Amino acid sequence: MCRILFILFVLFSCTSCAIWPISWEFNDEKRFLGPLISYQNKNDADHLTFRPLLATYDSSDGGVYNYLYPLGHVRKEHSYFIPLYRSKQFDDDSDTSLTLFFWGKSKKQGRYGGVFPFYGKLYDRFAKDEMGFLLWPFYSYTRSDDATKTNIVWPIFTIYGGAESGFKAFPFYGKRTRLGVKKSQFFLWPIFFSEHKNLDTDEPVDSFYAFPFYLQTTSKTMASYNLMWPFFSYVDGKDNSGWGFFANLISVTKGEQKQGYSFFPFYSYEKKEKDTRFNILGPLYHESEWYVREERFFHRRVAVVNRYFEEKDKTFLNVWPLFEYSSEKEDYSFLFPSLLPFRIENFNRIIKPLYTLFEKRKEGGKDMVSLLYGLYTKEEIGENWRTRFAFLFEMKRDKGRIGFEVLSGLFGLDNENVKIFFVPIKRGSAKNEPSS
Repeated sequence: MCRILFILFVLFSCTSCAIWPISWEFNDEKRFLGPLISYQNKNDADHLTFRPLLATYDSSDGGVYNYLYPLGHVRKEHSYFIPLYRSKQFDDDSDTSLTLFFWGKSKKQGRYGGVFPFYGKLYDRFAKDEMGFLLWPFYSYTRSDDATKTNIVWPIFTIYGGAESGFKAFPFYGKRTRLGVKKSQFFLWPIFFSEHKNLDTDEPVDSFYAFPFYLQTTSKTMASYNLMWPFFSYVDGKDNSGWGFFANLISVTKGEQKQGYSFFPFYSYEKKEKDTRFNILGPLYHESEWYVREERFFHRRVAVVNRYFEEKDKTFLNVWPLFEYSSEKEDYSFLFPSLLPFRIENFNRIIKPLYTLFEKRKEGGKDMVSLLYGLYTKEEIGENWRTRFAFLFEMKRDKGRIGFEVLSGLFGLDNENVKIFFVPIKRGSAKNEPSS
C-alpha cells in the first residue's frame, strides 16, 4: 500500500505545478494537501509520509515502513503490529508471533512453535535457553544455565532441578539452592524471607526480612536496615551512609562517592561522583546533570511538560503549549505550538506537522519559515531567497536577479523570461547578456 502511494505521489510531484495547498515545497521537501503528505529525496534515499494513515516509507535499508504509528512497523530485521503481530530476524535466528500462534528458529537448538495457552516450546527467548508449556498455567518449565524450573499451576507449585534444587508452594513455603552460589527460602511470602547470594565471590550478601517489621541486608562492605518499612531505613557502606523516613521521602546520605538529602515534596538533592540531580516541590521543578565518560548531559523540567535538554552539540527547549526549540551545531528549528513535547524521531516526522502552525528552521546554511501549513513560506541561503504567499504570489532573488510570479506562474517576470499562461517566453534583452 505504502509503495503504491509512494509511486503515485512521486509521479504527481514531478508533473504538477506548485498550487497551495494541493502542492507546495518547503525545505527541499514536496508537500501535498497542506500538512497531510510529504515527499523528499535526501542522500539518494526516498522518504514519503502519508499522515492520514500515520504512515511513512523510506527506501534506505531495503525499505522501512511505519503505519498507524506507533502500532505498525516493517523492516527486514524487525516487524510488528501491536498487539497482533511481531517478527524478528537476526543472523540465523528468527521469532514470529501472530495473535496466539508463535514459531521461530534458534541456530543452536532448532525450530520451535506453539499456540498459547495450549502448547508451546521456545529456544533462546526471554533470557532462557528453553521454555515450554502445556495448558498454561497448569504446566510450564524453563531451562537456563543447566538449571531447570518446573511450574504446576503457576505460580503456586514449583520444583527446581539440575544445577539447582528446591521447591515452592506459594505463598506458604519455598526454598531454592545453587550449591556454592546462592540459597534462599521464604515462609508466608512476603512476610519471612532469607537469602545468601554471591557465595562464589569475595562479597557474599546476606538478607533477612520479616516484612514489614524488620528488613536486613549485609555484606563485608555494606549494611542496610529497615524498621516498620517504609517508616525508617538506615544504610552504612564503604562509600556512603545515610538514613531515611517514609521510603526515603525524608532522608540524608553522606559519603565520598554519594551524598544528598530529601524532604519530599519540598526539596531533594543527590550527588554521585560528577552526576547531580535535585527537585523542588516534587514534580514542579527537576534538574539533573550526568556524564558518560567525558560527555556532559543536562536536563531541566518544569511542571513535567516544560523541559530543557543539553547534550553534546545539541539543545532542546519546550515551553508547553507555546513552542519548542531544538538545535544541533549550527542548525536549529523553532515550532509553534508545542502540544505534545516528545523527542521521538518518528513522532516528530508524522505527528508534529499536523498541529505545527509556524516553523522556522536553519539547515545547512539555509534559513526557512513556514506559516499555516505553507500559506506563507520563505527560504533564504546567502544572498538568494524565495518567498511565497499561497498560490497567489511568489517573489525570489537568484544570483542577484529578482523575479516574481502570480497565480503559480499564470503570469511572471524575471531578468530572463516573461511567463504568460504558464508559458515562459525569453526576454529579448536577456539574449544580449554575457553568459556567466
